[in-house]
Order: sequence, then C-alpha cells, then structure tokens
Amino acid sequence: MSWLSKAMPGTWAKALTAMLHPARPVFASGMLKRTRFDYRREVGDFLDASVVTAPVQFLQRSLPEARLALRQRKRGGKLIELEDHEMLALIQSPNPYYGDIALWAATILSWATAGNAYWLKVRNGTGRPVELWYTPHWMMEPKAPQDGSAFLSHYEYRPGAGFEAVRVAPEDVVHFRHGIDPRDMRKGIAPIEGAIREIFMDLESSNFVAALLRNMGVPGVVISPKGGAMPAPEDVEATKTWFKQAFGGDNRGGPLVMGAPTEVTPYGFNPQQMDMSEARDIAEERVCALLGVPAAVVGFGAGLQSTKVGATMKELRQLAWHNGVLPMGRALADELKRSLLPDFGDVAGSGEMGGLDLYWNTDDVPALSEDEDKQEERLGKALDRGAITVFTYRQEMGMDADDSHKIYLRPISKIEVPEGEPGKQIGTVVEPPAPPEPGAGEPEPSDPAAGAKEAKPGAAEGQAAARRVHGFDLSGHPRATPAQIARGEAFVALLERQERGLSDAFENRLAGFFGRLGQAAAEAARPLLSTLETPKARKPRGAAGAKATAEEIIAEVLEKLDLPAWNAELTQVYGAHYLEVAAASAEAAEQAGLGTSLPDPIARAIVATGGRRIGLIDLDGQTRAALFEALAEGRAQGEGVAALAARIEGHVEGGVWNEAIHRARTIARTETKFAQNLATIERARAAGVEKLILFDGRFGPPRSTPEHIARSGSIVTMEEALVIAAVTHPNCTLSFAPHFA
Repeated sequence: MSWLSKAMPGTWAKALTAMLHPARPVFASGMLKRTRFDYRREVGDFLDASVVTAPVQFLQRSLPEARLALRQRKRGGKLIELEDHEMLALIQSPNPYYGDIALWAATILSWATAGNAYWLKVRNGTGRPVELWYTPHWMMEPKAPQDGSAFLSHYEYRPGAGFEAVRVAPEDVVHFRHGIDPRDMRKGIAPIEGAIREIFMDLESSNFVAALLRNMGVPGVVISPKGGAMPAPEDVEATKTWFKQAFGGDNRGGPLVMGAPTEVTPYGFNPQQMDMSEARDIAEERVCALLGVPAAVVGFGAGLQSTKVGATMKELRQLAWHNGVLPMGRALADELKRSLLPDFGDVAGSGEMGGLDLYWNTDDVPALSEDEDKQEERLGKALDRGAITVFTYRQEMGMDADDSHKIYLRPISKIEVPEGEPGKQIGTVVEPPAPPEPGAGEPEPSDPAAGAKEAKPGAAEGQAAARRVHGFDLSGHPRATPAQIARGEAFVALLERQERGLSDAFENRLAGFFGRLGQAAAEAARPLLSTLETPKARKPRGAAGAKATAEEIIAEVLEKLDLPAWNAELTQVYGAHYLEVAAASAEAAEQAGLGTSLPDPIARAIVATGGRRIGLIDLDGQTRAALFEALAEGRAQGEGVAALAARIEGHVEGGVWNEAIHRARTIARTETKFAQNLATIERARAAGVEKLILFDGRFGPPRSTPEHIARSGSIVTMEEALVIAAVTHPNCTLSFAPHFA
C-alpha cells in the first residue's frame, strides 16, 4: 500500500470504487484574463457578427456535399453499404417541416458558436424515433444529481417565456459536443471561444465607422465673415439658403462672388481615419483558424492576400475540407453512432456480420476529387512496381479486399539471378529440347536410315505426348519463326496485363450473384425446415404428425427459387463479361495489326458464346446437390431451423467449391482466359488471318511442365484453336496470337 493510501484510506478507497462528478459547473468568471470588461456578454450569440457567420455558413454549405452513409463489415473483411437504413431515412426527413439540409445547418451553427448542439427525439408507441427536432443551445441544459453520483441525470428543456422547464431523459436527446468544456464537463466548448476579443474588435470597428457616418455628418464648406463682423441670424439663414440654391445640385462648380470680405473654407472627414482593415484582418484570420477554414475560401480580404503567393485556391479548398469540414463531420457522425443508431437495432453486430460504421461518403465532393485522383495515381505506380500488394491498394482506395488479394504484381520479365550466373529472361517462348544424340533415344533427322535405327523404348511416344494438347497431337505441326514468336509474345503480354483486372471484376459480380442465390435458397427453405423429419422420428407417409422428407423440401425450395430466372440472369452476366473482355483487347489487337473495331456480328457471336458457356456450371444440379448435402449434414448434427438455413446458404452459394469466393474465382479465371482466346480467334478470322500461334509454358519450370514448354510456338488452324481453347482449365496460361506468314 502506498503512503498516499495510508494517509487517506477512506477517501482513496472511495475514489477507486465510485467516480464522483461535479453537480454544477466549476466556478469560473465570465471575464477574460487581464480585463474587467465582459467581452462575452457584449459579443452575445454571434448571430450578427459577419466575421463568425461567414465561415460558419461555409461549413453549412459544404457538409451536405458529402453523404451520410452506413456500412457493415461482413465475414472476410467485405464492406457492405446499407443504403436503405431507417436512421438515414429519418435524418433525411426529420419532421414534416424541414429536411436534412436545414437540420444540419442549424446543428453546425450551434456546434460552432456554442460548442453544443441538440436534437430532440419524438418516439412512436413502440419506442422507435419517428421525428427529430433541432433545439437551440440556449434552450437545453444538461443536469446532474446534487450528490455527484451520476455524470448526467437529465436535460432541462425551456421552450420559452411562459413555459415551465421540461425534464428530458438523456436517451431522448442527441447532444453534439465540441470536445469537453473543463468548466462544465457535461458540455462542449465553442471552437471560437478563444477569439472573443478579436470578434469584439470586429464588431466595434463596424460600429465605429457606422457611428461616424451616422452621427458625425459635417458640412462641405465653412463660410465666415472676416474682420470680426457678427451677422444677424436672419442674414446667416439667408446666406445659407442662397448658397445652397446657387451652388447645389446641377449648379455645382459655378463661380462664387461675395459682396463683403468673407472666408470660404472646405471641410470634411479624412477617410483614412476610418480605415480599420488591419484590426479586422486579425479577427478574420483567427476565427477562420479556429474553425479550420482558410480565410481566402470564405472570401475574407485577409485570406485573399495570402493566395497571391503559396497555395492556390484549389489547394485551400482541399485544406478547408481536411482541417474543417471532415473533422466536424466525423465528430457529428460519432455522436449519432452513440446516441441515435442504437435506437434502430444491433450496432455491435453478430454472427457473420460485424459492427456498423457511420461515416461521410465524399465520393461526390468536387473539392476532394483531384486529391483522390492523385492518391490513385500514386498507389497505382506503387502497385505496378510491385511495392504494395493488391490487398493494400484496394483497401486504400476504399474497395473490398480479402486474403485472395494479398499478392504482388511484379513484372514477369524480371527475376533474381545470382551473381556469376548468365542472365535469364522469362516470358520468351522456349524452343523444344534439341533432338537427342544418336543412340540416346531418337535418331538424327539427317540419317537416311533413321527409321531403321532402334530407339529406346517409349522415347518416341514421350516426345509425341509432350506435343499433345487437349486431344490434339501437335508433333507434326509447323513451328513459328523467332520473329513471329517475338511479335506474338508482345500481343499475349498485353492480354495478360488486362486479364487480372477483368477476372477480378467478373469474380466480384459472380460472388454477389452466388451470395444472393444462397440467401434466396435459405429464405425459401426457412419456413419449410420446421416440417423436416428427423432420422429418429420417422413416421409412415400419411400417418398423423408425419413430416416432410428432405427430398420433398428440396423440391419445394427449387420450385420457389425459380432457377430458370437465375439462369437467365447469369446468362446476361456472362454475355456482358465476354463483350467487356473483347472490347478490352482492342489495344493488343491494334498492335498486332487486327484493327480496333469489333464488327457487330462478331460481338453478337462472342456474347452468344458466353451465354452458352453457363451450361458448364449446371446451376440446377449444383444447387440440388448442395441442398441435399446441407440437409444431410445438418440432420446428422441435430441442428435447428436457423442453423440449417445458414448451412443451406453457405452450401448453395459455394456449390462444389464449398466457398463462394473459390467458386467465383475459379469460374472468373477460366471464363476470362477463354473469352480472351475467343476474342483473339474471332478478330483474327475477321481480319483474314487463317492460322494462330499457340503460346504455353510462359512461366517456365516448375509452374510449367516440359509438355507446356514443348508445344509453345506451334501453329494451329482456327478450328483447332477453338477446340483447344474450349477446355481451358483455371490455371492454364495457354494463349493464342495471330500468325502472319
């Protein structure tokens, strides 16, 4: 035990077990330091101070350019935006009398000028908020019990004169605070609190000039007699009237001739004596600095002077967002997540779904668009150099990312070569192995008696097998020349650079499709699962209390799913992807001399082929098998309705691949490669090319077998290429390039 606890055992123990809170604001004088003048009282509520309202109105105009949004993290790290959430709909239409833009404008005004802004919730009979009302900060006051046992017990709402204070429960108030005011820890502190004197200076400067113009009106000239003469009052009035008639209005500038010695002296106030710009510049700069908004963005003269050198206006607008608008928006969203979002359900998340995150979506904010473009360019360069993973790139760009993206994209033409070894290059077609020496397996081609010489058993068959691909024996096919191979290599390399992005995009669409299919299957099965018989309680069909068999439930689920409609949707997805791949290959086609245009008949043929390829998936058979497997496993485990429905969803969306991501990725890679090969074949055919060069084994051993390497560089016909390409497996690198004789 420390000396302090020994000295004050009772107090120390109490402090450890119960936190005490001040029941009322800590006493603090309203006077600023080193003065007895109450600047706070003189300044008032800031509503008539242009030095305050100008930057506040900038914040009011800017924040609605962003969009308040809600997202949720699914298993695997995928983010899902909840566009139709009840809370967002309520904020957009808070009550029958004004919308969200007016609500946010009023909230920002109170938050910036008082450090506190309040919304009152109006609930329906079930306790759900159905209306939100902005309440001026001078009408609300947080209260605490006198014994300090609680930080906050209630709010006092004073609607106005003649009304008694209304006690409001804390859960019925959304209290936006700007930090915490140490003088009253239940409230926030105004951002502009530190500029009270400067705001007063600006107000007094305006009042001073206005008072001069209002009260210190001065004559244009002074006419006085010389020699000490004292004119009579009627003579003074007559002279004044004559002078105004003779030299007023259109008679200004005429000659003046006096009949007696008279002195005429021009008189006026020096305008430089009314120049208060320096003092007012200080107020503008400090108020804007406290709100995080550059003065130039607001339009203040002090800030416009700084734009002549240094930052441009575009950069200053971005600075205003990063230092002023976004920090304020995050503070407001954080309070909504704490005080309003829990009224609409689970916030922490459960099961496969993680917690909810409330944020401001700035995708459509003009001031930030250039900044995002620069970020994308910087990250794109780092990705192309292989300095960051695809996972990091997608996360930084706000896209979904999972473990499948934890890869580097590094140039295939660069490999590690230990010091002292000859240089190597990957990406060039490797010629087939040279024929063995005579007697080593195959005779020399130049030997006229080659057919009579004996070879090692199986050697000839092995060489032929090495040149077979997808049922074709290419051992007798002609080989492309090195120049033709080099030209084809450039064509294939362009296609490979496009393949990953196209495959990823298709994978995302397929994953969404299969995910929705799994959810639909689970929803269709859920009301039927309670009637599923268990293995231990089977009854004869037709008996009292008999339940449905797994086969009967599966038949009903498939009927509810309407798989022909799902097949039709998948057909459209396939066709669109095939057309996208074909259009993306225009750059490679132009370099190869095939032209960039895609004739309509060819485009229709490519789309139709994509539509036919969905038959390889067998959506009906795979869904039926997944339902059987899910029910069999669930019944064996004795699972209830909820667990069975979840199991059905996972099995149906995963298919024979067990997981939807693997299913989508396998199909996407296979179909993207086939679509690229199909587009190459059809473009070449349309350009009058009769044969193609087959490329394989481009990554060298160990990824590519000797068989892949051996057949690369073979020349095939269009018909052979179509058959070979049709059976492409997911990790196959087989590609085609046009062959020009």
